[in-house]
Amino acid sequence: MIGAAGFLVLFAYSMFLIIYYQAKRPHAPQPERGWTVGLTWTHPVSYGTPQEENRLLWLHWWSIVPFSLIALGEAIKIYKLNDYSGIPPFKRPLFPKHGSGG
Repeated sequence: MIGAAGFLVLFAYSMFLIIYYQAKRPHAPQPERGWTVGLTWTHPVSYGTPQEENRLLWLHWWSIVPFSLIALGEAIKIYKLNDYSGIPPFKRPLFPKHGSGG
């Protein structure tokens, strides 16, 4: 639960920043304001400061941490607790027996 909440918060914050930068930053460099770096994931490319670009990249890489918590929790659930409740059962055999009338 903590991993999912953390992932959603980081994802929402990064989406907010991307939308904000697309709306409020110029699409051509403006060196007089310090907006000289193309901001990642903005289309068309918006220009901002190096700190803004680093913030976007930082949010992207740190979203791996909560996602890893989710994966670790599922692995513990499956391999240590032997709980396969999130995995649907296989409905039919892969190789049916011959002569079973089917």
